[in-house]
Amino acid sequence: MSTRKNKWLLMVIILAIGGMVHLGALRASAATPQGVLKEAIHWSVSADWFDPATGNAGALGWFCLSILHDALVKPMPEGTYTPCLAESYTMSPDAKVFEFRLRKGVKFHNGDTMTAEDVVFSWSRYKSMQAKFLSEMTEKVEAVDPTLVRFRFKKPFPDFLEYFVIGGTTVGWIVPKKYVEKVGEAGFKQNPVGAGPYKYVEFVPGVKLVVEAFEGYWRKVPNIKRMEFHLIPDGTTRLAMVKRGEVDIATLITDILMDEAKKDPKLRILTPLSPSKFPITLAAQWDPKSPWSDVRVRKAASLAIDRQTLADIYSPGCKPTGSLGMEGGVDPWVVSIPADPYDPERAKKLLAEAGYPKGFDGGKFYPDTNYWASAEQMATYWKAVGITVEIVKLDRAAWFAMRQSGKLKGGLFPEALPGATITARLAYLFAPQNSYGQYPDIRALWDQFLNEYRPEARKSLIERIQRLMYEKTMMIHLTEINSPAVVGPKVKGNPYKIQPLIWFTAPLEDIELQN
Repeated sequence: MSTRKNKWLLMVIILAIGGMVHLGALRASAATPQGVLKEAIHWSVSADWFDPATGNAGALGWFCLSILHDALVKPMPEGTYTPCLAESYTMSPDAKVFEFRLRKGVKFHNGDTMTAEDVVFSWSRYKSMQAKFLSEMTEKVEAVDPTLVRFRFKKPFPDFLEYFVIGGTTVGWIVPKKYVEKVGEAGFKQNPVGAGPYKYVEFVPGVKLVVEAFEGYWRKVPNIKRMEFHLIPDGTTRLAMVKRGEVDIATLITDILMDEAKKDPKLRILTPLSPSKFPITLAAQWDPKSPWSDVRVRKAASLAIDRQTLADIYSPGCKPTGSLGMEGGVDPWVVSIPADPYDPERAKKLLAEAGYPKGFDGGKFYPDTNYWASAEQMATYWKAVGITVEIVKLDRAAWFAMRQSGKLKGGLFPEALPGATITARLAYLFAPQNSYGQYPDIRALWDQFLNEYRPEARKSLIERIQRLMYEKTMMIHLTEINSPAVVGPKVKGNPYKIQPLIWFTAPLEDIELQN
């Protein structure tokens, strides 16, 4: 980590140890949850995402976990690495040992009290993203006493906390050991129990998720009694629902639908910014027989896209970018790279130089629900320079399953890389279960980075990686991302309280209704 980043992390640790970060002080004294909040959301939900052991570390998976569960450390309005179930944490000077002092008296939804044994159990059953890597890194995880957990690693692991933030893993979310052992894995899937602000009531796949306030939540009693999340992939339908008062929030309302929403005086428009960027992963580049294996072809595809128009339509207020991480000093290890210009004529020349003067068949293009409309726009830009693609539309859960199982090999797909930091994003990208191929020189630098402990050397390595990825057009970076939402009159204030780290409504326990 850079000196600045180390100082910042140390400051958070000191504050936590000193008792100055006391989220428990925010707990409401005698509040009673009231009312119902309904959201029409644009993404699909998988039941696997209700269990941290099989969760999705991306924003949508974290959304599910943040409803039902809580984590040792997670992004909150107070900062990226806010102590939650752990009231404090420390790192040894050699970065091999981390200790988490647990918050006393935390209850799970079934009444069990959280202890260090629950943390050790949750760690041991984790099998989702980066599970193999974490297992290989770990020497021992032990419950020192009921409120102290010690993680001991085989070698320095200064990036350990990166795996606790959005986009890293879901290993830091804690489940009740006794309950899981009693009902079994299948029983836990059917009726998940956590330590989060809301309790599971009902999930109808493809239709809705219903939850109720957990009045024993350690941080505070949630303001709203019941929440319903209706899974509505069509934007026109979502907007119609919020206009009729059937829901209180409609997510991802863009383009002409946004113009329509602005005409209704009862509605508010919010544009929470995401930490992610909008890139296209070119999985086909790893096939030496594919045209995409030629860097000139990849650069041509990049130059063919009008990024500003994409931003204006699908992320109003956002700008084109060539960088993978959050710029502007938010993450000091991010290299600021200008976006490729819109230059279709140069794109055609590069294709001709690569041996494709008449263009070529670019194969299959796999957008998930979030990118159906923008994928059509990109396909139009590519067709204008001679690159044709077959669009295969997938819902989010199906797309994620295919992404993780390697079934998108040989294709192209939009993907907002998870992770609040550049380190977390690259860790996701280079993880064996996520990677469709790697360049040896970039992989060598990443391996050096993982084994390097000196902050300045690590910063230099990760900056070189970002520049090489751009030079090779390993991905096509497009724009910043926001998620415009339309909010009805029942909702008080701004329910997006952690953006840009988290762009969905959060923390849910803080959201308020009028009157």
